[in-house]
Amino acid sequence: MDQRSFEEAVRSSWAVRESQAAKKLLSGRADTGGRGAVTGGAHLDAMTELLANVFRDAGFPPDAVRCKSGVELPGYFRPTKKWDLVVLHEGQLVAAIELKSHVGPSFSNNFNNRNEEAIGSAVDLRQAYDHGLLGRLRPWLGYLLLVEEAPGSIRKGRPRSGSFPIDPAFAETSYLDRYAFLCKRLRSAGLYDATCLVTSSREADAPVRQPDPEIGFAAFVGAIVARIEEIGLLPQKNN
Repeated sequence: MDQRSFEEAVRSSWAVRESQAAKKLLSGRADTGGRGAVTGGAHLDAMTELLANVFRDAGFPPDAVRCKSGVELPGYFRPTKKWDLVVLHEGQLVAAIELKSHVGPSFSNNFNNRNEEAIGSAVDLRQAYDHGLLGRLRPWLGYLLLVEEAPGSIRKGRPRSGSFPIDPAFAETSYLDRYAFLCKRLRSAGLYDATCLVTSSREADAPVRQPDPEIGFAAFVGAIVARIEEIGLLPQKNN
């Protein structure tokens, strides 16, 4: 997958956001803050399609790679949850991928929400598998996060501590730094098999950055390819 396609997919998210916000403003239903650019959805569709094509190009049939419908998966702590990309093989869940974004101007208000969503979704699905709700094949989970580069996300500060000291790794960090820790630790803890952190500002010509190659897009796609190769080794069904 070439870098240009990836960067175009990232930039398209900003174009979709602006279009959604403008439509809501014209309709007189503008949301407060920047929420109008988010509640319409679809701003990460191009990136979802880019990942879906990795599976399609590997030979998965169209009905096995699901982005819009058929993406509900059972949970353990809740009945179901919709994932952004779900891939099946012979009735088994091959992969489930979640794509999220966080844009300003407020980063402190939603930072914990993003963390809790990412952790909770993985724990819920892992438990569903452990309790026999997802077949024999252990699900492969991926998490991709696009964060806006803005003063509020790149400014470093010390998080408040309460009765106990915080992890020293978080001292004097920006929200971008903390998201990098989140992505790395989600993977090292085994909650997700691959994670990806991408940053960009909303200017049309702004560069698309990947703060750490370990959780970069190339590594993320490489992990998907490895999963596909693993599935290719599965025994075929007996007729």
